[in-house]
Amino acid sequence: MADLRLAAIDPIRTTAGAVWADGRNGAGTNPRSPRKQSAKERLVRALAPGRPVETCEVDYVVDANGMMVAILVRDVSNGEVVARIEAQDLWQLGAAEVTGGMLLERKG
Repeated sequence: MADLRLAAIDPIRTTAGAVWADGRNGAGTNPRSPRKQSAKERLVRALAPGRPVETCEVDYVVDANGMMVAILVRDVSNGEVVARIEAQDLWQLGAAEVTGGMLLERKG
């Protein structure tokens, strides 16, 4: 299981437009936009890179009072817990007055 660390970061803004050799911009040249990923897909790809999203499930761990204490990413084929984020880490980020974004650092 990977060790995870969450931390607040300042927002990053970048823009880029396609530029063609003849000087035209690429606006409107791709009529088919890509399908947006679900929250589950984004979370699994961030916490368990290289694992197929179809074989993973996201589960919440709650205590006896019904409070969420952790979020798990589990491989459904063998039950292995691939990643775990403690809810306390998420709450600390939410308590920050100015949070422009979130940094996810994965070790292992």
